[in-house]
Amino acid sequence: MDSSRDFPFEFERKFLVRELPTGVVEHGAPQVIIQAYVFAEAGYAIRVRLQFRGVELPTEPFNPAVDELGAYERRLLASLKSNHNDDGVATIAVKSPSINGERYEMETEVDTDVAVQIIQRSPRVVAKTRHSLWFNQDGWEFDVFVGQNSGLIVAEIERLTPVVDLEIPDFCVTEVTTDPRFTNDSLSKEPWQHWDALYRTELAQRGPFFLDLRSAD
Repeated sequence: MDSSRDFPFEFERKFLVRELPTGVVEHGAPQVIIQAYVFAEAGYAIRVRLQFRGVELPTEPFNPAVDELGAYERRLLASLKSNHNDDGVATIAVKSPSINGERYEMETEVDTDVAVQIIQRSPRVVAKTRHSLWFNQDGWEFDVFVGQNSGLIVAEIERLTPVVDLEIPDFCVTEVTTDPRFTNDSLSKEPWQHWDALYRTELAQRGPFFLDLRSAD
């Protein structure tokens, strides 16, 4: 998000995805994202992020016995910074709670070395590969999480105005826009591998859910 915007709000909706749709890896613009939360309570958050465009994540296996509290993600960061030192972009963002996909966010760039030091010292870290692609005249982002959140794929759509009258693609299993468990700050504290089986059982029992957001004509 451009921190110079006069209206520093983001409008997005999120959906659980079982697998990446055909063509996303081949045609989507990839980037690796590693981010830490220096504060996250009640939906308010301060996030420090490093992004590396056009970079593949290392294939080091995740070991839950030794990699809790962000250790896996911090090792990924050290490897990426060592091999792609000039490619990373660092930002810090302040966020408010989301209400039906609307959330205050103010973001600005920071020195990459400072960001690395903050992330390396934070126990609350999230790592993911993001693929960006256009579907039905909208830009979609597919976040494939690794480490403690391995197995989770979330698709996001963001607009400059509220996301209404959305034609929801078939790859969306259910909407998680209003489920705080799927925010990145929550995943940094309660990772997917701790509750994925429970959620899948919950989803099977209640079925999919989608917000009915329509424009006011």
